[in-house]
Amino acid sequence: MNSWITEYVQGLSPAEYQLHILILSILLGFLLYRSHQIYQRFRYISDTATSRIASAAQGFTELKGLGELIPGPEINSPFSQRKCLWYQCIVERRKQINKHSTWVEESNTISDNLFNIQDESGSCIVIPDGAHVIPTLTQVWYGSHNTGKHRYIKTRFNFQRYIGIGRYRFTEKMIMVADPLYIIGSFKSLRKTINNETLKSQAEELVKTWKMNPQRYLTEFDLDKNGKIQQGEWKIIRQHAEHEVLKRHQPSVHHTIQKPEESNHPFVISSIPEQEIIRKNKIIISINLLIFFFLFYVLLIAMNIQH
Repeated sequence: MNSWITEYVQGLSPAEYQLHILILSILLGFLLYRSHQIYQRFRYISDTATSRIASAAQGFTELKGLGELIPGPEINSPFSQRKCLWYQCIVERRKQINKHSTWVEESNTISDNLFNIQDESGSCIVIPDGAHVIPTLTQVWYGSHNTGKHRYIKTRFNFQRYIGIGRYRFTEKMIMVADPLYIIGSFKSLRKTINNETLKSQAEELVKTWKMNPQRYLTEFDLDKNGKIQQGEWKIIRQHAEHEVLKRHQPSVHHTIQKPEESNHPFVISSIPEQEIIRKNKIIISINLLIFFFLFYVLLIAMNIQH
C-alpha cells in the first residue's frame, strides 16, 4: 500500500499536492470533532441514571416511558397523513452535475408539536425542538413528480419505490403513538396557580350566585341577625368566596423536558432502547477512529515524500 500511495503522490503537481494535504487535514479534523461529539453523547447517556417523572430532579435528566398525544388536535404526517407523535418529511430532487447525479434537498419539514412521555408515576410534556431524534419508522420512496410525496400509501406496490427510479426522492420519519421512548434532556417542573386577577373575578361571580339565593348561602354571614347584610359582612363574604375559589383551584404541577441550555449536553428522543443507542454509538466511534488512523497514516506518508 505504501508504494501505491507514494506513486500516487509523486504523480501530483505541487498545487494538487497542497490541495490533497489540505483535504486530508480537514477530513481528519472533522472525524476527530465528530467522534468527540458522539463520545460526549455516549458518555452522558451511559452515565445518567433513569428517573421517575414524579420524583425527577430539576435539570439534566433521563426518562423512559410511552409516548402519548396531548389532548387536542392530532399530529399527522404531511406525507402519509398517519397519526403520530413526531415526523420529519424530506423532499429531494435529482440534479445532474457534469456526468454525475446528486440529490438536492427541496424541503425538510420537522414537527415541533408537543407530546407526552408517560411512566407509572406520571406524565411529562416533551418539547422536541432541537432534539436528536431516532425515529420508529423511516420510509423512502421515489416519484416522477413532487406530488408523489403522498404515493407511498396510495400505491404501495409502486415499482419506482423499490429500484430508486424517479426525479424525486421522499423520506418520511415518524415516532408513533404509544411507542416506548427514551429521552435525555433538561427537565423542569412548573407549578400552575391561579393569579390574583382571576381569583378576584371568580370570587365576584360566586358572590353573585350566592345573592340569587341569599337564604341558603348568606344567612350565616348576617352576624347581627337583623336580616340585612352590612358592609363589614360583605367583606367577610368576599373573603369566604375567595377561599372557596382557591379550594377549587388546587396548584397543579406540569413537567417538561426540552433541549438543555448547556451546549455540551445532548437532547435525545429515541424510540430504540438505551442499550441499543450505546451499542450503535460505540460502533460509529470505532468506524470513525479506524478511518481517522488510516487517513492519518496516508497523510504521514504523503508529507514525508519530497515534492
